[in-house]
Amino acid sequence: MTINTYDVTADLTPEGLVEWQRMVAGEVYEDSHPEIERKRVEAKKLFRAYNQLDYDQEAERRAIMEQLFAAVGEDVFIEPNFRCEMGRNITIGSHAYINFDCVMLDNAPITLGDYVWIAPMVGLFATNHSLDFEERKNGACQAKPIVIEDGVWLGGHVTVLGGVTIGRGSVIGAGSVVTKDIPAGVVAVGNPARVVRPITEADKTRFCERIAARNAAR
Repeated sequence: MTINTYDVTADLTPEGLVEWQRMVAGEVYEDSHPEIERKRVEAKKLFRAYNQLDYDQEAERRAIMEQLFAAVGEDVFIEPNFRCEMGRNITIGSHAYINFDCVMLDNAPITLGDYVWIAPMVGLFATNHSLDFEERKNGACQAKPIVIEDGVWLGGHVTVLGGVTIGRGSVIGAGSVVTKDIPAGVVAVGNPARVVRPITEADKTRFCERIAARNAAR
């Protein structure tokens, strides 16, 4: 795991720092504050540069990930066109694969464990605008953390909202909207996503045994 030690808030004004601290703490903050917007632009420049790199530019891709995210593990691959809000509130574990057109609104921390697989067009939306129109038009937002534990697979077009934890090894069916915590080791589908069954030994296809036998025979 490579941890980004750069203090992203070091160049904020005192007023901007207050809004940033409120943002990551889950309090109502001014999303339209110029200092928040400046940090958003910094992230945009990085993920746009990442998306323009060729697949064989592995060192360059890795360098941008280490600059953009709070921390990133080994063997992480992100397809274009990846987009995020701040970048610096995202932690990605090792052996993660993020497919095409993923969007992460990381105004609060978004944490992905090891071996997390994300299908195309998934959205992780940690932040939410105020329900009140007057507050909303003046930039009021509130963000809550998202935690995706080890071995989770998010199907295509899945949406995960702020404040949600998805437990180890669970699978979220394509098109689902996850509004509440999902326990470990289950399949959940729907809008809002609901647990439909546990993942059991019956779900194994004996793939690992077949590959092990094939490799042993070489």
